[in-house]
Amino acid sequence: MAPLPPARAGDNSTADLTGVIRARRWQTWRRRLIAIGIVAALIALVAVAWFSPLLSLQKVQVSGSQLVDTDEVSSFVLDEQGGTPLPQVRPGTVEDSVLKEFPKAEAASVHYAGPRALKIEITDRTPVIAIEGESGFRLYDSEAVDLGTVDKAPKKLTVLNGGGHQPDRETVSAVIRFMGELRPELRRQLVTIEAKDAMSLQGGLDTGKQKATVVFGDSSDASLKMRTAAQLAAEGRTEIDVSVPSVPVTD
Repeated sequence: MAPLPPARAGDNSTADLTGVIRARRWQTWRRRLIAIGIVAALIALVAVAWFSPLLSLQKVQVSGSQLVDTDEVSSFVLDEQGGTPLPQVRPGTVEDSVLKEFPKAEAASVHYAGPRALKIEITDRTPVIAIEGESGFRLYDSEAVDLGTVDKAPKKLTVLNGGGHQPDRETVSAVIRFMGELRPELRRQLVTIEAKDAMSLQGGLDTGKQKATVVFGDSSDASLKMRTAAQLAAEGRTEIDVSVPSVPVTD
């Protein structure tokens, strides 16, 4: 019997099949090793960024506020977070600490602003009442947060007149509750408000076309009382009592 010819490249021989299998295995492992190398490199880069002083927080830009000193906010954040690698600085944590430290701010939006900087946008609380006092006008928002004192009451902000005396805390709280319930367009129409006590609120209404003096009574049903008073003022009424809004009394 004649001997078999030696295996040649291209033949479907056992040697060729073994070589193909080995080549495929090597390609598979090569891809895996490359992927592992890429992942390892990324982990190394993240680790460097996480701990590197080259990415430490150095600058905080603050804007948007008229009630809060933006320089104080910047200094406060740098005192707390300055020198910390930026990847370790949590915007949510910074926002919470700013709002706790500066109660005149209603909201704080924190964003990364480069490899070593943060940008903070402050939203002020909105005053709903100005209370006249010896040192000026003290502003409060709808949650009774003290927003500080100004020399002149902001335009279109309702001013509380104590009727010759400084209103007590209960009276101030009642007025703030009343004002806080009103929509901005209704609030702007109430130019002044007076309160001898928490149960005796009255004010000056100015719709732009008509003016009226309105007795509100207590702080309940503020929106209904204001809408009723505005409607009656539009009809030419100048003396209005809406302490019981379902049964208003006019001059």
